[in-house]
Formats: sequence, C-alpha cells, structure tokens
Amino acid sequence: MKLSVTPKPAPGWLRELADARATYQELLGWPVSVQVGRRSLVVAVGSALAAVAMPAALGARVRAQLGISILSAPIVANPDGTRWTFLARPDEPVRPAVVEDLAAAGVRVAPEGSYVVLPTTLDRSSGPAERWIDEPRPNRILPPLHAIIALARRLTYRELPRTA
Repeated sequence: MKLSVTPKPAPGWLRELADARATYQELLGWPVSVQVGRRSLVVAVGSALAAVAMPAALGARVRAQLGISILSAPIVANPDGTRWTFLARPDEPVRPAVVEDLAAAGVRVAPEGSYVVLPTTLDRSSGPAERWIDEPRPNRILPPLHAIIALARRLTYRELPRTA
C-alpha cells in the first residue's frame, strides 16, 4: 500500500507572520524570526539591535527627553502597556554596575542573544498583543543604546543606589 501525503496550505496566522517578517527585513534590515509556537515575531538582540526595557511611566519620560535631544527610537509596549522596550543601536558593553543600578528602577538591558517580541504590523495598531508606541521607520538611524541608558539613569538618579 502506498501512502500519499496531500499538502495542506499554511494557516492564515502563519502566512500573516511570514509576510510581516518579510516586511521588517526588507524595510528595516532587522534579523526578525517567526516563533511558531508562540505565534509571534521576534528580533534578536546583538550586532544589529540593542534593547532596553523599563516601566511605561519612566519610558514616557525617556521618550520625551530623547525628543528634546532630537533623537527618536522605536518603542514597543508589552501587551498590558506597563513596560516599554526601546530599540537602539548597539554600543560598547554597559558596565555591570550601571546595569545593577538601573535594575533597581525596573530598567533591564537586554543581553546579547535574547529576543524582543515585535508587533505584527509596522503601524500603531492596538490590541491584546505588543504594539508600537513609536514605530520604526526605514532609513532612520537608531539612537545609541548609551543615550537611552543615560537618560533613564538621569531620570531615576534620586532612586538609584550610589555604586558607580
């Protein structure tokens, strides 16, 4: 008896993720992957991108200060909107003492090799998933990671321990 396999078309959600992945890669050049099990898009933190996450209230203040400095960064909000992740250009490694200080204020610098979950569209759509606060734009240079860390540190200075 001969077995025959009839290929089934990919589910709609998988086609949507694949299309979104292609859009990110073509327009922005980001190393985006599809996580099928989670039905999400992720971007690797490393040589192309850096990321720093913080409470939304602090993120709003950092965002405003970046604007005053004539800088902008793509910012992703988590599903409940309580944390914002700023995407940046990688810099020199952040000193461990600075990472520890910022952790006390709820700021987390994503380590190389980790992933950031991205919204499935490049617009400011809302819904129960990740969404853009400020979406990325083609041909716009990302701010350096240290600029975002410096602003977060300055804005939380009174709250931080004095180790570094």
